Amino acid sequence: MNRRQFIYSGLVAASTAVVSPRFASAQVSSGGGRVIVIGGGLAGLVAAYELNKLRYDVTVLEAQERPGGRVLTVRDFGDGVYADAGAARIPSDHDLTLKYVNEFGLPLIPFYPTQGKFMRLANGMVEQTDWDKFRDATRFAMGLGDADHWQKIKGGNDLLPKAFAGRLKEKVRYGTPVVKIEPTQNRVTVTFRERDKLQALDGDFLVSAVPFTMLAKMEISPAFSAAKMEAIRTAGMTSASRVFIETKRRFWLDRGVNGFAFGDDFAEIWNSTFGEPGTHGIVQTYVRGGYSAALGQLSETDRVATTVAKLKKFFPEIDANLVKGRSKCWSEDPWVLGAWANNGSSAGQRREANVFFAGEHLSNHGSWMQGALESGLRVVNEIKTARQAAAA
Repeated sequence: MNRRQFIYSGLVAASTAVVSPRFASAQVSSGGGRVIVIGGGLAGLVAAYELNKLRYDVTVLEAQERPGGRVLTVRDFGDGVYADAGAARIPSDHDLTLKYVNEFGLPLIPFYPTQGKFMRLANGMVEQTDWDKFRDATRFAMGLGDADHWQKIKGGNDLLPKAFAGRLKEKVRYGTPVVKIEPTQNRVTVTFRERDKLQALDGDFLVSAVPFTMLAKMEISPAFSAAKMEAIRTAGMTSASRVFIETKRRFWLDRGVNGFAFGDDFAEIWNSTFGEPGTHGIVQTYVRGGYSAALGQLSETDRVATTVAKLKKFFPEIDANLVKGRSKCWSEDPWVLGAWANNGSSAGQRREANVFFAGEHLSNHGSWMQGALESGLRVVNEIKTARQAAAA
């Protein structure tokens, strides 16, 4: 059983108990105070979105110039094609993800095809096969189940965080990395950098929705509890990388294969343009752990060249059709320093005064959009409860 299967099978019941998808419909009769949210990924966005509905005065501080965090769709390819570099698949049982996809009217399309042959390596040789044998080959990296269990957002998965940000509008402030948090029992002050100037913002509550790898870089004065500071200090992130190879056309269809394979280094190989219009193709490789770390040691040119060489086993026509390649190694992303983490301990989740903590690393669905949403909604419930207790 792989890591994701274990997390899901062992803790899905707890997830349902912690957060109800129906929470989004709750309302209160008056404003709840000012909430500062650090991080414009899905955890921070859903918290801000729902708190805004509850008439809290919300401000999201996002260090980057875009929303979404690790939900990133790469669009700088030709012919209008795109590929998801972060969160890519949506399982059919991830109710919170599907709830917001539906709420924002985002269309879904299948992630995996039901036609054409898949490919895998068998004794070092490429074998064309059906879904069942392909699924069996990938079990070392990812448990897949049935093909129709997996979907994606038509147009790119970043349309989901963009939809949240679109509803929040000017409440999301981009290019505002936080450098200091000053919590007191009833208030919190956040210092951040905006246009090379330090600014401060006071609030009644703070939602920290950034990975602990980023929180560890901020000054916290006075410090959180010893248990919290230890959880932040020791947090680790799994390495994962994607390499995207753009081709002039989707030549693999000529041979009756659908562009999905399982290859060297336990790499999942996806036809990222499956279900997309256009002529150009994108073959994407997805590696994790030590294989990702090794790839990250290479130059961009060598990453692409190494990937193309390995893909030739499956796609011998790739050289003649090559347009360009590019990579995304999450461990070198300065705003994350990794792909995902699982630090869902009670110390990691527990509030500190009026500071609350969200993120996929503090959920029962680590590494998934579902986990980020789940944690964000948990924090909304916690703030609502804290506000009611203070008013009693």
